[in-house]
Formats: sequence, C-alpha cells, structure tokens
Amino acid sequence: MSEFFTSDELLALREHGIAVFADRLLIDVQPPMSDARIAEIEALCEGPLPPALLDLWRLTAGGELAYDLRAQMDGNEEALSWSELFYDGSDQYRDLQGWIEHEQECAEEAAAEDGATWNGKLRYLPIGGFEYCDRIYVAMEPGPRAGSVVAWKQGLPGWTHALQQDGIATIAPDLHAAFAALCLETDPEEDEDSTGLRVLEYLDERVSDHGMPQSLADRVAVFYRQALVDWRGPLEDGTLAAKPGLAALALQHALSQDDAALV
Repeated sequence: MSEFFTSDELLALREHGIAVFADRLLIDVQPPMSDARIAEIEALCEGPLPPALLDLWRLTAGGELAYDLRAQMDGNEEALSWSELFYDGSDQYRDLQGWIEHEQECAEEAAAEDGATWNGKLRYLPIGGFEYCDRIYVAMEPGPRAGSVVAWKQGLPGWTHALQQDGIATIAPDLHAAFAALCLETDPEEDEDSTGLRVLEYLDERVSDHGMPQSLADRVAVFYRQALVDWRGPLEDGTLAAKPGLAALALQHALSQDDAALV
C-alpha cells in the first residue's frame, strides 16, 4: 500500500491504468496475473517465484515504466532501458510468453554447445526490458542469489561510446530494491528529452480524454517527481566531486542549458 495515496485514490488511479509498486509509478497497467498463470510460470523455473515478484504480478501482470536506470558493465556505467514489464498478449517486440520461449531456446542451445542436456528449467526469468536491446531478469536458481534482479544489455560492436559486447550486471538483491534503483535523471517539466515525459503525456491524455480529475493527475505528477535525482544539493554543499554519477548529470545539465558558470 502506498503511503502517498489514499486507498480511494489508488482505486481511482487503477481505473486510469495506473498503479504503484515499491514507490514507483506504473502506467498502462494490466489486470493482476491469475494464480493459474503464476503457477504455470513457476513450473518452468529452477526454483519458486520470489515473494516480491508475486507481489508485483498480483498487483498487475505488466505495463509501462518511465524511469532511468544505470549499471556497471564492462568497466563503464551503462544506461539501461526498462520501459516495459512483459505481459502475455503485449503488442511489443515479444510478449511475456514469447520471451520465456526465447530463453528456453537459448538455454537449450547453450546446453547443447556444452555437450549437455538442458533440464528444461529456467535459471533466469525475463520480466521486462525494451524490445530486443535490454532485458531484466529475476534469478530463479535456489541459493544466495535467488530473487536477485539481473540486467542484460546488447553490445554494439564498432559504435563509438557504446558497449562493445553484450553486458550483464546484477542491479539489486530483489525486485523491491530494483524498483528503488529506478530514478529520474532530468525533470520532465523542464527537459523535453526526459524519460519522464511519457508519464506527463499519459496523465494529460487521461485528463483530456478519459475524465481523470486534474487534481488527481497533479498529485500523481508530484509523486512521480519524487524519484528525481538531486545533484544540486551536493553541488551546494561541496560534495559533488565525490559522486561521479551525480557530477555527470550536473555536467550534462550544464551543457544542455549552456550554463558556463556551473561548469
């Protein structure tokens, strides 16, 4: 349950395809996943579905995210696109079942290359990402890493300033922590290229075309912007240089706004 919204507000938001999970906003959400479908997916995996994933799927079977996320890959900090929570019937590059079948094929091929027979169980369950470029997995193999969230990013050999080979990184020990890592690097109310612009456009559409109260949309926008990364505070207190990630965002802002004084 969100501490920001009342239970009545959450019900009203759901009517407009909006839900809150781990203090992050989901839009264009699907109904909850059925217990039967959850059981089907669990039967395909090496171990039981972790509690956090069950919490998510019992809230919604999938939808959209509009946040920024970064991870260390091949010695560099890479931006990751986690714009979709895969669900059955999605009209994106592949739906959830399609991605599961893709992983099954890859696992079987990998086992064959090693001269082994695959046991038919997924060690990593794909739950989201962006088209074929970036994917988010939950580790399913029993053990200390069970339930951890892993990102895969496609490399682009020959591209300047791009990951040259496929990269893999653990981004959080569980799904709640992975959602906590989602942020807004720029303010969608100030930056027309901000990842968050998608949410503001979605809210505008719900207000203009579907009767969402403007006051509720405004509250959603306030809640959403709580994920905005603050580099100005460290700049003012003199600690920005010790925080490379925030310093990079400050420099990006200075360049985009032609703010020579900030540089």
